[in-house]
Amino acid sequence: MSSPFKRLTIDGRTYEGAAILHFAEELVAQGDEPWRRSIRYTLQALLSVNGDLPAHTSGTTGAPKDILIPAKDLWASARLTARTFGLKEGDRALLCLPCDFIAGKMMLVRAMVLGLDLHICDPRGSLLDNLRTNDRFAFAAMVPLQIHRAIQEDRARVERQFSTIILGGGPVSAVLEEDLRDLKSTVHHTYGSTETVTHVALRALNGPQRSDHFTALPGVSFTTDEHDCLVITTPHLSEKEHVTTDIVQLIDATHFRWLGRFDNVILSGGKKLFPEAMETRTAGVIPYAHFFTAVFDERLGQAALLVLETDRPAEEVLPEVLQKMTKVLDEHELPRRVAAVGTFRRTSAGKVMREATLALLS
Repeated sequence: MSSPFKRLTIDGRTYEGAAILHFAEELVAQGDEPWRRSIRYTLQALLSVNGDLPAHTSGTTGAPKDILIPAKDLWASARLTARTFGLKEGDRALLCLPCDFIAGKMMLVRAMVLGLDLHICDPRGSLLDNLRTNDRFAFAAMVPLQIHRAIQEDRARVERQFSTIILGGGPVSAVLEEDLRDLKSTVHHTYGSTETVTHVALRALNGPQRSDHFTALPGVSFTTDEHDCLVITTPHLSEKEHVTTDIVQLIDATHFRWLGRFDNVILSGGKKLFPEAMETRTAGVIPYAHFFTAVFDERLGQAALLVLETDRPAEEVLPEVLQKMTKVLDEHELPRRVAAVGTFRRTSAGKVMREATLALLS
């Protein structure tokens, strides 16, 4: 059996078979950065005998692990995205994410399955600086930081160049959500994981469909387990059910509000505090990278600890930070302790590694 992935169009030029691998080698020859190598590795896997794709899970459905995504699941996910967003052959799409993770990998898959005309750019730094001003894209996937920086640099240009943008890789802050409210480009926040082969639910961040909850993609449905963690049914994939560690407020079988990770919940005085939900409100308000976590408290059992990324002593920045937090957090959510770390530990995708960062405090 030959690979089901046979054709890739880049900037109007179509490559087939071995020519795709030649393109990948040329891309790396232009610069040996990790993002270029990740594209070559992904294309090599897709062009292998069966087209199955190795990937690494992030822990949404349990301990992180290496998995192999069947080619038929990659096809099914790409087709579902096309159905959801009305994508068709020849539509211009942008790959501005590293292909170490599923979001970037799936942009290559979608281009090959759907016949999209893909443009590839360096995912680092300013997105707009890495694009030509006359480029127009029907579809692009970004992380929140990329769209935040782009609209700060040139909002009108973003509106000219992008029709539909999906955001993944983490929560969207309340500040960013407000900035996107009147953007003319359509922006969706996605929910999904490596195990579900990217997004299985969307939340519109602007336009008439703007919402505070996620809606399932066609055919996908939801329930919860005894811990209020989301259980996802995916008829289009080989694995039909996925039990996650994400606590949600289930509205019905196709709608939910995301609250946070089960492992991160703070049980404080009989109340559940959700650090990720708190961080969406404090991001853009507290002028330091930060996160909330649990700390032992004799009276409450657990209390919130605020960890700041700064070289300044915690007690020095506390008055400034506390004043800002009182405007966006409820009284019972306010942290009982504050700690400072010079530099957070992060993954290659830029996500804060909470446990590794906390270890620096000991």
